[in-house]
Amino acid sequence: MLTQHEAQVGGSHVELTPLSETVWRVCDDRCDDGDTRKLIGYLQLIDDEVEMMWMRPRPGVCYRYRSIEEAVRAVALRHALVASDHR
Repeated sequence: MLTQHEAQVGGSHVELTPLSETVWRVCDDRCDDGDTRKLIGYLQLIDDEVEMMWMRPRPGVCYRYRSIEEAVRAVALRHALVASDHR
């Protein structure tokens, strides 16, 4: 199981918190607890892939990646783009 993991890509801070052996909560570590912008979505291992379910800007949108590292990089980059449009 992965421990808490942080990645910084292009100025976007993504924090992963394990919820189980196959699921992680994905948050923006720049936001305070209680800020609705903090939760980005959830990563889940499904078979040999990692699925990211976004909770914003539109809940329920899912993307699949080949590895947790690829997912974190892609999430950080996409989040940086989305966050810059909505802040």
